[in-house]
Amino acid sequence: MKRILILFLFTQFLVGTQVSFAQKVYRNEMGGIITREKYEKQILEGPYFGVPGKEADEQVLVHRMPFGQIANPIVYYEKTDNLEAFSLGKSLIVIYYPGKDECNSTGSGNNASTFKKKHETLLKWAEKENAANPIYLYSRQEGLKKYGKNIQWNPDPEMIFTKQFFKFPYPCESFVVIHPSGNYRSILGEYPLSQIQVALKNLNRDYN
Repeated sequence: MKRILILFLFTQFLVGTQVSFAQKVYRNEMGGIITREKYEKQILEGPYFGVPGKEADEQVLVHRMPFGQIANPIVYYEKTDNLEAFSLGKSLIVIYYPGKDECNSTGSGNNASTFKKKHETLLKWAEKENAANPIYLYSRQEGLKKYGKNIQWNPDPEMIFTKQFFKFPYPCESFVVIHPSGNYRSILGEYPLSQIQVALKNLNRDYN
């Protein structure tokens, strides 16, 4: 009798697992249903992350280089004490640290000296491309000490950047550049520093 019960439970487990796999839904960044094969290929070969969807058995692609327009951009300037930059028509550069992870806690480039050089480069680009000095925000503070004391990190004010741009803990760091018009460009996760200058140039071009 015991063997029959165990066999029954094992059979139920297999059936339940098959149903679970059958119900798995994969969606592209627009919300359309795609195959699992295409979903995995986009992550491996394209600029995409896979994140949990609204439903328990749903996975959704997120493009790593989102751009678009936000309503009330002045709010983001106000929350970062940059209202003067907004009135002068300057863009906002935000570097976002999600918290310590495998990507930002290893490697020769994750140290105070390297980060100081990056900051100095960003200052030059900000001046040249009509932007405010870069802002450094974090979601979780753990792991920031290695960057030294030259950079002032602050918590994401009221989590407004997290909610709008960085809804998941993308690896390493992310950035977003916001123009006073509301147009923005971003890269989620690790990025070449030069892409911040590209974003600044494109936003200036689009506005002008």
